Amino acid sequence: MTCADCHNPHGTSSEKQLRAATVNDLCTSCHADKRGPFLWEHPPVRENCLNCHQPHGSNNDKVLASRRPFLCQRCHITTRHPSTLYDNPDLVSNRLFNRSCTNCHSQIHGSNHPSGKTFLR
Repeated sequence: MTCADCHNPHGTSSEKQLRAATVNDLCTSCHADKRGPFLWEHPPVRENCLNCHQPHGSNNDKVLASRRPFLCQRCHITTRHPSTLYDNPDLVSNRLFNRSCTNCHSQIHGSNHPSGKTFLR
């Protein structure tokens, strides 16, 4: 990928010289499977892909802004799951190993499953 894949160096009417009208339009031009429409949409996804992703690169999987479950807990602090294990990044627990929110909530961008409002598989 190059800068020109997303940005027009000669200018556009959109913000930051993007090749599309919005960030989401630009992202879904390549990632069409994330576009939807979904029966159950995750509101941050509809709002802006940059809520969770860093388009210019990240050390995290899938260019996420931070590691899971910490990324999810930026918004989902008190959910049905106890979050105390993840609140302290210095805490070492065997329950943290390979236990990301997306292990169960794999359809995080959206789901068309009739009972998929919790973005389960």
